[in-house]
Amino acid sequence: MQINRRVFKTSAALFAAVLMGALIAAAAFAAEQTRESYVAQAEPICKKSTQSLEKSLKNVQQEIKQGKLKPASVQFASAAAAFEKGVKELKAVPQPEADAAKLGKWLKQLEAGTELLKKIGKALKAGQKGQAQNYIVRLSHNSRVANNLVLGFEFHYCLIDSSKFS
Repeated sequence: MQINRRVFKTSAALFAAVLMGALIAAAAFAAEQTRESYVAQAEPICKKSTQSLEKSLKNVQQEIKQGKLKPASVQFASAAAAFEKGVKELKAVPQPEADAAKLGKWLKQLEAGTELLKKIGKALKAGQKGQAQNYIVRLSHNSRVANNLVLGFEFHYCLIDSSKFS
């Protein structure tokens, strides 16, 4: 009877060790994010955000040219909210370890873009067309910097088309 208990305890311990190893390996495999899988997860978020931005900023250039600054300010505030929501969703996507620094910088640029959209809206609301145009130029530059950071990812929707802002 003693031998059977030892065999049972040894077998149970061995089984537990093998099971634990398999679980750790499975968790490591599941947590491993590649650039391609990151892009696959990020693109739908960016697509939704881009569509919201386009909808929010439709005809905004004409409104600003016509001096309709208050309605344009509402459009930029709406665009800022949509962009901010997209950035928050992107921040929740696990990043590949090898690209974490680059993606971190990219997300910081996107956050700065959100703040510039908000500032444009506030400037337009206050009737400061010149100040709003200054922020639009800064937003265009910010967009180029953000895009340059992730050129190697071959994004489609996650690249910012700054022509929408001017």
